[in-house]
Amino acid sequence: MKLRELYTILKDVLKEASESPGSEALSVLTKVTSQTRERLLMNFEEEVPEEVCQLAISLAKKRAGGYPLQYITERCYFYGLELHVREGVFVPRIETEMLVELALKLIEEKGFKMVADVGTGTGCIAIAIALESECEVLATDISERALEVARCNVERYRARVRLLKGAYLSPLLPVLNDVQLIVSNPPYVPTSAELPFDVLKEPYEALFAGEDGLDFYRNFFSDPSLLARKTIIMEMSPEQEEPLRTLLKDLGTITFFKDQFNRTRFFRLDVA
Repeated sequence: MKLRELYTILKDVLKEASESPGSEALSVLTKVTSQTRERLLMNFEEEVPEEVCQLAISLAKKRAGGYPLQYITERCYFYGLELHVREGVFVPRIETEMLVELALKLIEEKGFKMVADVGTGTGCIAIAIALESECEVLATDISERALEVARCNVERYRARVRLLKGAYLSPLLPVLNDVQLIVSNPPYVPTSAELPFDVLKEPYEALFAGEDGLDFYRNFFSDPSLLARKTIIMEMSPEQEEPLRTLLKDLGTITFFKDQFNRTRFFRLDVA
């Protein structure tokens, strides 16, 4: 079978499950052939071995059944970086790129030297900050699988990121006095929320945070004395602005920011 014919079959398999079946078909082909999109498009008349055809069709059917494309290709993209990802690790979203922008602006304004990324997942936020600043960057996660993926990405980009295992502030305690800025895209989805099927394939603990989605924030800020005179930037749900304002009002000065889609998506807390 020729590449062109296989591409058409994959696109047909994906058309009911994807808004961009052509693009996703190419992504599957890059996975099974180890060729770039550009090379594939230049060689659409090439013959494809039968076993490769069957693998491609099998992966397309898996995707059509609701499995995340990023887990199939083991690739995701964030802040201009191509990152390794796999099942069991949260897939970065484009909205979170704005969190990096907010952090970099603050680093430049305040001259911060040490930054911590709590719940790093693929390491996307930490790596982006390390590559775009002179900061020493620490990145934590409770998941060993996430840390393995993050380590792969850190090594690929030779980023100045130190990986630590643990929840909340615990892995940072030995150096917490030196940390000036903490960033995080934590779990903030209420357990009752209905999410797309493919999103539900991502790790539960990276998505959900109790009935109102605020459990992570409650636990993280449970001992404000540990955060004195630090700045925290976190992602949130647009519906959580008032609950977070109430939760954090006695800790310091809170400011909310919108994402690329004009939705309140981040807050900055300057702890007193």
